[in-house]
Amino acid sequence: MSRFAAWLIFQLAIFSLLMLWLAWLEFNGFVSSAVTDLWARALVQVGGTGTFSASDSFYPPVPFALTLLVELLPGNSGVPPPFLVAALIASTTLVLWFLNLRVAAGFSILGAVLSVLLIGLNPYFLRAVSDGPEMMMILLGTWVFARGVVNLRLTGAAPDMMKVAVGLLIVALSDSFGLMISFGALPFMVLAARPSMLERSAAGYLVALFFPVAAAIGSLLFVSSIFQSSLIPRLFEVEEAVSPGEYFIIVSGLLPLGFVLALRNLSVMRLFMPTIAAVGSVSGAYFLNYFFQAESDPVIASVPILGVVVVCLRFWPPSSFREPIVLVLLCLLMVHSVQALRISGTGETDEWARAALGHYSDLQGPTRMAAQSLQGKAGIMLDVERNPEMVVAFGDVSRLLTSGQPAYDLALEGGRLRAPYILVPKVMGMEPVSDRILRRFPGLASGAQAGYRQIYQNSKWQIFQRLEG
Repeated sequence: MSRFAAWLIFQLAIFSLLMLWLAWLEFNGFVSSAVTDLWARALVQVGGTGTFSASDSFYPPVPFALTLLVELLPGNSGVPPPFLVAALIASTTLVLWFLNLRVAAGFSILGAVLSVLLIGLNPYFLRAVSDGPEMMMILLGTWVFARGVVNLRLTGAAPDMMKVAVGLLIVALSDSFGLMISFGALPFMVLAARPSMLERSAAGYLVALFFPVAAAIGSLLFVSSIFQSSLIPRLFEVEEAVSPGEYFIIVSGLLPLGFVLALRNLSVMRLFMPTIAAVGSVSGAYFLNYFFQAESDPVIASVPILGVVVVCLRFWPPSSFREPIVLVLLCLLMVHSVQALRISGTGETDEWARAALGHYSDLQGPTRMAAQSLQGKAGIMLDVERNPEMVVAFGDVSRLLTSGQPAYDLALEGGRLRAPYILVPKVMGMEPVSDRILRRFPGLASGAQAGYRQIYQNSKWQIFQRLEG
């Protein structure tokens, strides 16, 4: 058996285990909102009409493109395509980390396996896998970026500069939190640079690193303006009620570990400066996120630090005590991560923890029942961009009236409602209304829309049928 085939089998085994883990979460009722949103957008693009007009930009483009490719594959297994993409990226990342520790760092096979196993079983990593391909791409990109930072200081070679630029480009195009990493890295790239590079041209050095990110985001903004779609709102999420203390507790294991590993090279400045810069970059991104809320869940926002931790392990000086110390530190990180989640779990992470422990929660039950009540019906008017969970519940959009179809567009542009059925979320109290159908026809919220009668409602949804005549 060739070495490539052996690694392929190894990755397939990890991929299968991760898919079993995701299936367990789904069996217990947990599918993250990020996975639902990405899956729904792929369903709309693949199964919708060619005239569908999106009001939101297709950001982030890389995870969306990968999910779209999986959705286009023949056959429909019912497995969320974002799960497949996330598990594939996660398994690839873990194999690359093993090879990096085993080959480049000189770890023993057992030491490298146990190190990667402890990282892969860390609750933060598993939580990130369940959140879909966005954070997995950011984790991979952060690792590429951090490796490039260290190697660039050591060699000053163009390929290593490209690694830094590509890593930053990957994170920026994978999730809005990646922009926080790019901004957080900016001051630390000066700290990590070779003195000769700064002497030659400090401005040129920074432009070479950050131009791909700036060009990519500028292109997305330009395309968004041409198609009159909304990009800026997609860069920010609904703010979670997280206190500063909880925000610090969640990262109080990962960040100290990163700094401790970087300080191990304090006597070798050519290693210490770039590793501390890499740790500082993700630390800066985490704390910038507290103010900008590019990622509303701080557990997810802390995950990229794992990629920098692996790079710091790679450059830990060889010694007879290196592997035992590393394994002890990773075990302590595992214990701390579990305790931190028990103390400060937030939002979806609480739901994820309950599902992981086998506690079933049918959070999407009302959505599924509303979709079932419309079985066999067609011409259902739905704001698919604001209600991705309902798109997933239907499984396709062939029976839906969506943006780009005359009955939908004319109604929202001032015309009369003519759809046979209207499906809208139920407004609870004084919460803000994002559904565009409800905003255009507020009478639907109270069940009093002229020409329609309410035929179904539950705790989350209302369904209306057009009256004859």
